[in-house]
Amino acid sequence: MLSSTFGSYNTIKKDAMAMTPRVDRFNFSLTIAVLLGISLPLLFFPDASAQLLKTAYAWIGQTFGWFYILTGATALGVSLYLAFGPHSAIRLGEGPPEFSFPSWASMLFAAGIGAGLMYWSGIEWAHYAAAPPFGAEPKSPEAYQWAASYGMHHWGIVAWALYCLPTLAIAYPFYVRRVPYLKYSTAADYWLKGRQNSWAAKLMDGMFMVALIGGAGSSLGFSTPLIAALISRLTGIPESFGLEMAVVILCVAIFSTSVAMGLGRGIRRLSDLNMIVALVLLVAILFAGDTLFLLRMAINSVGHMLQNTIAMTFWTDPIGRSGFVEDWTIFYWAWWVSYGPFVGLFVSRISRGRTIREVVLGMLILGSLGCWLFYMLLGNHSLGLQVQGKLDVMAVMESSGGNAAIIAGLDTLPLAGLIIGLLCFVSVIFCATTYDSASYTLATSATEQLHPSEDPPRWHRLFWAIAVAILPIALMYAGGIREAQTAVLVVSLPLVLTLWPAGYGLLKSLQVDRQSKEAAESQAEA
Repeated sequence: MLSSTFGSYNTIKKDAMAMTPRVDRFNFSLTIAVLLGISLPLLFFPDASAQLLKTAYAWIGQTFGWFYILTGATALGVSLYLAFGPHSAIRLGEGPPEFSFPSWASMLFAAGIGAGLMYWSGIEWAHYAAAPPFGAEPKSPEAYQWAASYGMHHWGIVAWALYCLPTLAIAYPFYVRRVPYLKYSTAADYWLKGRQNSWAAKLMDGMFMVALIGGAGSSLGFSTPLIAALISRLTGIPESFGLEMAVVILCVAIFSTSVAMGLGRGIRRLSDLNMIVALVLLVAILFAGDTLFLLRMAINSVGHMLQNTIAMTFWTDPIGRSGFVEDWTIFYWAWWVSYGPFVGLFVSRISRGRTIREVVLGMLILGSLGCWLFYMLLGNHSLGLQVQGKLDVMAVMESSGGNAAIIAGLDTLPLAGLIIGLLCFVSVIFCATTYDSASYTLATSATEQLHPSEDPPRWHRLFWAIAVAILPIALMYAGGIREAQTAVLVVSLPLVLTLWPAGYGLLKSLQVDRQSKEAAESQAEA
């Protein structure tokens, strides 16, 4: 009887081990090796490493910039076709949606933008006004027009299309074709034909994980110094690398706790809270600032952007060669590409029960509108101070940096301390919601097999929550924002090459499945 009991125990133990998702050792080891291979030189040889990154950035931007531009335009075209074409009503998975619409919208938005939006929406216009596109005169009325609208383009529908395409390329085979792998290589199901454990699939997942580490590290490299500057303004603690390190530790602690709690109790609640506080912040800026100017400028910016969307989407600047496209548009498209599979995996996970049209329109419209609100209010507030002569924001940026310029603009508002505190809170939570989502996605990508509604082990999610902070620390030590911009383009190059076969495979899979369904229906009728 005793041996029978032990035999039953061993059987249960083996079954439990079989049911526990196993770590994909290849992707796990590859990502850690690349992470350390990039971070350690930045920490020990910061000047030489930063120069090497700049050289690589210049070569990639000049050689492959046109390809990034074409990829963004194509992603938008395919996304619109999927939203309004013959496949739009296909439902991803069975049953009702797992999450309510407000929670779903807040999670996809919080995962897709991060605290980098807080920095760039507040000061991006100043860079464009100083060196405007399309040959405009610096600091001229035309330059300010472009400055107010170009950032909205960079965070608008083309950016979200670069998220949307990998989302559907992953979600369709996962939910409809029932591929039991929630990984980026799931997007290549049409080509792999069941060989999800092949070296090609592992390499594709490995490239994605490396790109996500680079994108996440770059975003933290933008947002952490801003949070440190906001804390310094509120508390009087001097800005320093040590304060930035403390901010990273705080963010890691928050999103580690959220990741450990899982999607329903952690990430969803944190995203819901942040959407509420972010709206309070924007409303406070609208009514504490020059309300009439902000409303007029918001409407004007949207109109100017829509009027010039096609020109901005396809502009490669082949004659003027001003460097604007390489410095900004290609950088942004590379950033969205590096984040695209991550957002695709995460949005796929939370979109069970929704149609293709719901996913596309939700991402393109809600994602873009959320970003535009920050540019229309936070960005246009400081732009208004500049053009009305109330504060030379651009001079502050040139002398003290973008963070100081953002804070100087907010200091002109009534109850400035409260509004700066709200911005600090939103920035911290956006860091957390982005990186708990990134940690969750890295864990799923380094897991051999996951079924719908199944999570990676908690220890695995916590490991990536800590590991994802290594690169931004190295980037901040090596120099900061420019190095972060450079890193994201370099790591995105292999990944941008995979978007084309993934998108083509999605369209072919939809076509084949539709033809098979129509043939089956014809046979049944006959």
